[in-house]
Amino acid sequence: MPERDTNAFGGQPLVLSYGELVVDRVAGHDRPGGAPLNFASAIQPLLRSVGGDCSVVSRIGEDPGGQLLQEAMRAHDLSPALLQSTSDDPTGLSLAQIDQSGEVSFHLESGAWDAIDLSEELREKAAACVGLLAGSLPLRSPISAATMLALFQTSGASVRMFDLNFRHEPDPTLLTSVLEAATHVKGTVEEWIQLGAMLHCQSDQAHAIATELRGQFALASCLVTSGAGGCVLLDAEGAMGGLPVAFPMAQGADPIGAGDHAAAGWMFALLNDRSPLDQVAAADIMGAWAASQPASAPGVPSAVRDLLA
Repeated sequence: MPERDTNAFGGQPLVLSYGELVVDRVAGHDRPGGAPLNFASAIQPLLRSVGGDCSVVSRIGEDPGGQLLQEAMRAHDLSPALLQSTSDDPTGLSLAQIDQSGEVSFHLESGAWDAIDLSEELREKAAACVGLLAGSLPLRSPISAATMLALFQTSGASVRMFDLNFRHEPDPTLLTSVLEAATHVKGTVEEWIQLGAMLHCQSDQAHAIATELRGQFALASCLVTSGAGGCVLLDAEGAMGGLPVAFPMAQGADPIGAGDHAAAGWMFALLNDRSPLDQVAAADIMGAWAASQPASAPGVPSAVRDLLA
């Protein structure tokens, strides 16, 4: 990538990562997970390189699962300032199964993250942040959905990224409201096709759906991911695809969290005012790195960070 313009960010950029903080139970073993943690752990070292910070916005229980997640946040140098806790509900649990082809399926138990409140401090941080990421999972709960929609509608962020994750089907009116407030949307081929069906798009092909919805909702750009096949960015200039990226596979590697790392690479490149080609490359590099590791939030090694900084 070209040399980074150190003035692209300005000040001390803050990014908010909103949604389901959960314990991932994989093959009987518990590990910290959830899209907000995966994304934050990936973008934090990149933001730190320009004097910035990422804050996780979620809710956990006062239980061993909550302690595990707090320990993981400390390990990734993530502030707990916007992390809510409760003794009324358990920390969220995600039961993950990985088949022989590497495909992952999840079952999410109800948990504390279904009731994320909109605090005054969160309002202030949302107004001041430069980037906001949230997935579609919080839309399943009235409380977390209302907070998420308020963040998208009131945030001062130049990048308000909506990450599709259809383990449930959101209310169409709520889904439309989020899309109207978002600036960028990311999803897999299958998720874009699901979204197209929900919103009665003319096409049943992912790239065509993303193009149609980009125009309908005045989105700056959309990202379609396809695992090892790499990403395709769609903006006003058309489609931009990168080259597939691969890293040596660590023992026990799995693809959990790869999409969240791709989102982090894309967000950082967007905030850094990089070209569409660089944006795709950043998403591909980060996603491939995460897929080569056994943890949902493996962080970013210095060699990968140097490629993106």
